[in-house]
Amino acid sequence: MDTTGHELYFAHQRAVQTIHGIAIRYRLALIGPRVDVAHAELDPTLPEHSIRVRAGDAELLIDSADWVGRRAELEEHVLAWLLEHVDLRTARPRPAARRYDEVWMLAWREANPGRR
Repeated sequence: MDTTGHELYFAHQRAVQTIHGIAIRYRLALIGPRVDVAHAELDPTLPEHSIRVRAGDAELLIDSADWVGRRAELEEHVLAWLLEHVDLRTARPRPAARRYDEVWMLAWREANPGRR
């Protein structure tokens, strides 16, 4: 698969959307440890077509070219990484949230048995 030009550009845009979506769903559901997402267009220190995810002292660097045509796998990979690196025991559900993300709330409940 050609990962140059337009195809890589659009794959990168989809990857950015996917990863930001995961972080947004986390922030809408829980108040907890900080999760930061940056991409090459916003941070010139990052390699071209890359995305950095930070949780605490841990960092994940995604090269969009590695994920062309694999959006669902990328989402699973990033979510699994975040679930390993975000301490949900220190988080709490966001009060008066309109809709809680099921994945984040299930993970929070597993990390906090007995809390509501």
